[in-house]
Amino acid sequence: MSRARCTLKVHGLDCPNEVGPLRAALEGYPGVGSLGFDLVLGTLTVDYDPERINPSGLIDRIASQAKMRAEPLEAETNEAPPSWWSQHGRWAVVWIATVTLGAGMLARFLGSPAIGYFLLAVVAGAVELGPKALRSLRQARMDIHVLMTAAVLGAAALGQWDEAATVAALFVLSEAIESLTLERARRAVRSLLEIAPETAEVIGDDGQATVVPASSVQPGTRVRVRAGMRIPVDGTVASGRSSVDQKAITGESVPIVKETGDKVFAGTVNGDGTLEVNATRLLGDSVVSQIVERVREAQKGRTPIERSIDRFAAWYTPGVVAIAVLVMLVPPLIGAALGHAVTEAVWRDWFTRGLVMLVIACPCALVIATPVAVVSALAAASRRGILIKGGNFLEAFGRLRVLAFDKTGTLTRGMPDVVEVVSAGGNADSDVLRIAAAVGDRGGHVLGRAIARHARELQLAIPDADDYRAVPGMGATATVDQTRYHVGSHRYIDESGQCQASFHESFGATESEVGTSVALTASSGPLGWIRLADQPRAEAAAVVADLRRLDVEPVMLTGDNRPTAAAIAQRLGITEFRADLLPDDKVAAITELDSRLGATGMVGDGVNDAPALAASRVSVAIGGISSGAALETADIVLLADDLTGLPWLVRHSRRALWMIHVNIALAIGVKAIVMLLALFGLATLWMAIAADLGTSLVVTANALRLLRGGRG
Repeated sequence: MSRARCTLKVHGLDCPNEVGPLRAALEGYPGVGSLGFDLVLGTLTVDYDPERINPSGLIDRIASQAKMRAEPLEAETNEAPPSWWSQHGRWAVVWIATVTLGAGMLARFLGSPAIGYFLLAVVAGAVELGPKALRSLRQARMDIHVLMTAAVLGAAALGQWDEAATVAALFVLSEAIESLTLERARRAVRSLLEIAPETAEVIGDDGQATVVPASSVQPGTRVRVRAGMRIPVDGTVASGRSSVDQKAITGESVPIVKETGDKVFAGTVNGDGTLEVNATRLLGDSVVSQIVERVREAQKGRTPIERSIDRFAAWYTPGVVAIAVLVMLVPPLIGAALGHAVTEAVWRDWFTRGLVMLVIACPCALVIATPVAVVSALAAASRRGILIKGGNFLEAFGRLRVLAFDKTGTLTRGMPDVVEVVSAGGNADSDVLRIAAAVGDRGGHVLGRAIARHARELQLAIPDADDYRAVPGMGATATVDQTRYHVGSHRYIDESGQCQASFHESFGATESEVGTSVALTASSGPLGWIRLADQPRAEAAAVVADLRRLDVEPVMLTGDNRPTAAAIAQRLGITEFRADLLPDDKVAAITELDSRLGATGMVGDGVNDAPALAASRVSVAIGGISSGAALETADIVLLADDLTGLPWLVRHSRRALWMIHVNIALAIGVKAIVMLLALFGLATLWMAIAADLGTSLVVTANALRLLRGGRG
């Protein structure tokens, strides 16, 4: 059976109460597979069989059965203006209900008839409550609308019109405030996702510029990006030089200088210069589009905590409803069985206690406590350039005890740097470096280019080299200032007879040092040597120390030799490392660390060490902005080529877990307290609804604090 997926924007999907009608409408319907709900963005993702149903059929089904309006997500930007009810109707009901309730309370205080005011408040609340309660009853569901309606009708039946009016007014007020609170989260998350520009200035063959939709720009097209504008496509700089602010994608606070040949990315902001960019990908295939898609996918997933809460809520509501019925019936019946007089007042008292418990039976605050916190945490991480592909990975990262690192390209820069220059025969170190750089600059070998790069960093004047020739496995030769030089291995100068005894001994000693050494020789003999090594990242030592302060043990796993690994580990302050590892050895190391020290994650480049990344609790790739493979393979991607996001993410994920647990404890604790008060007749209906819906607002606002992210 074929499968397809669509995402629908569902108007009014801003509360767990709306999930039930949608599930009832779609689950089990022919052709419908799994459903995913995003309460913050108000979207529903449906896996379906296109041979049996299509998105239009899903939308019709939602309209007819759930009585809700849905449309394809991509149509959201072109949707019709919000209805009068969504803009004004709900708040009109809130004003009528609260004003008439207040008027009734004042009238009763002054000794005037108040029942008319209370009745108006009940009717106003029924406009919001009634249709939803009827829909739930038709679907045989016991949700908050049914429970609140029962509480209002029960209070009215007992003649407690003030209680009935209070329940109705507080309910519609809390629903409206909760909707506003979630809309704030929706706007915050959407602002993170809508960073790509809509138009691009395309340069034609005649040199004239035309403004076109960014989505229509084809690879190979040249676009002009003026100062202060967002770059509309992924591409390479064809001409111009400017600083580019990549903060929206990578979280980097400092703009990056871009010039001819450098990569740029859609959604980043050009600084003070004009750039011409050759597009390399369609906007839909760009890095920012991939990030947006994965953020949206991440928001639809559920953490283990969410699944546990859902299972708890599945029996919580019917369980408390059953207890409420027992509270209404059992004490009076026991009293009658014992021969006590059970008056109408006794029945009314226990019936009222049961109604209070009906209000507490709604799990809204409990159910919403986790998803809003998770989405807020994912959005805050995205804003800092950290892409987390699901709430389950956020939770897993917060529980890590060990973080294993690949060495090359992760803890180190992944490229050789000059670490030592030693001259021989009275030559100056700078001359040795300058001549070796001239030879290296002509070839493509990574060591030669590293020598030339180091010489330029020292602002040495590099002479021209002529008649360059590579000697495979040995090095390269070239003529500089009419002298023939060779840059290469110890073996070459030994075999060519150019090595002298004293030089052989001192140069041979460097072979036990970390890195690779190359000699510079001429026909007159050896002139000196240069040692190169892969250097640790500038931030690596501080990150390792910070992780250890957070009680996360950093461990290095590498296929490199033990002396090199030991030297890097010592420089970074890593006490445990494994060297000479094959891919299967790294998997075994991850498994052993996990069983011995606790939950273990793995940090790598997202391409190599795939088995070890897969074996870890959660895998992290760095530098994902330039690697599509990293975006695909890792659970978490640091979009900037920088490790400093790791300690922040540990703190952030732990804060999110703490916030979730606080919210759950608050939701359950408040309900338990009110339930006990109800059993002893100390709680009223308005207290119950204020506690229940007030807790929903508190846990939502509490979770939204995670959007700020913080410094960690």
